[in-house]
Amino acid sequence: MTIMASYQKPGIAFRRKQVTRLLAILEDIFEHEPYLGEQLHKVGKRQIIGYWQRTRHESPQTRKEKYAILKLFFEQAHLRGRVPFPKLDS
Repeated sequence: MTIMASYQKPGIAFRRKQVTRLLAILEDIFEHEPYLGEQLHKVGKRQIIGYWQRTRHESPQTRKEKYAILKLFFEQAHLRGRVPFPKLDS
């Protein structure tokens, strides 16, 4: 994934974890939204909100880290749309 080559957070292990998370997020979205046809340009706010709703059980820290990787990916891949911040239940 050369798009993510410029990821700034230090540590190879963290980058690897984040890329693994990104792939898992996209796989989950494509699994639950089959009409997208695995086309990245069709992923938008609605699909990401659906993902946040399906993963409500995750910790706030995990959700923040996933938000960060999604936001960076959307910026680096020049995908239109904005990544909505997940609701953090306290």
